[in-house]
Amino acid sequence: MRIRTLSLLALIATVLAPPAAGEEGNSEKPAAEKKICRKAPRTGSIMARRVCHTQAEWDELAAKGQSDLDRARAMERSRSMVGSSRDN
Repeated sequence: MRIRTLSLLALIATVLAPPAAGEEGNSEKPAAEKKICRKAPRTGSIMARRVCHTQAEWDELAAKGQSDLDRARAMERSRSMVGSSRDN
């Protein structure tokens, strides 16, 4: 009788146990991405403001900033080439 009770308890524990990390079903929503907050300077103020984005958003902002910088440098190079041709 005791073995039967222990077997039954083991079976119930197995059925009611939460799934392992790799065994989760697709019915649950994926966890929201973690927000990363950084301090950003404010124009005209000594107080910084707090800006929060996900890592993907920070990466996108960095890529956009880099492309804007590249475009500005290219424009400056083309202006300097036009200016030097005028001098001749």
